[in-house]
Amino acid sequence: MKNYNQMKVLFYSLLAVFILVSCNNQSSVNKIDNYFPSDTVLVENDYPGIDNEVVLKAMQDLKICTLSDTSTTIALCDYTKFRIFPVGPNIDLAKSFILEMKEGVYDSPVKQVLVIEKSFNKYKIINRYLGFLMEYRTTESGYNDLLMGYKDPEMGLIGIKHAWDKEKYEPVDVEEINGYFIQEALKDSINQLFLPNFNAGY
Repeated sequence: MKNYNQMKVLFYSLLAVFILVSCNNQSSVNKIDNYFPSDTVLVENDYPGIDNEVVLKAMQDLKICTLSDTSTTIALCDYTKFRIFPVGPNIDLAKSFILEMKEGVYDSPVKQVLVIEKSFNKYKIINRYLGFLMEYRTTESGYNDLLMGYKDPEMGLIGIKHAWDKEKYEPVDVEEINGYFIQEALKDSINQLFLPNFNAGY
């Protein structure tokens, strides 16, 4: 594994160039708030109720939460702690779904995102990330691309795209740093810095 201090030096050098280019060419850098492609759904901060009984049962079977308010060790399956998203526009929630858990659930300091899939009549967690869902985008594969946000105490908010790879999601592209899109000229260097050392989930 690369020396972390060397990685940080490289990152800040690249970031300095990134900011310089951004300041001199604002037309090529857009803030996330101004960029809404037609096939993209921006994830809001609301937590609607979960009314899908199959999903709720899957969450309970996986011991993520419980439908009974008598448990003192497992969180209650309510909308104040959990919310669900589709894996794809035509993929039934009974087959697969995305679950986001609020920070504080089971003492986690950050939000968590789980991708849950049914296989051989049994649900399993195929991805678990220590981050939050920023947006999702439809693709030809039928599985949405996921833009996930990860907070780093030194580097800020990093937006990484995750794409479906046959059996699970994989991080494939660092798209944003603190709300600004990465310049194409810096894409390879930034990705080589972050992706091989990605440790915020699987």
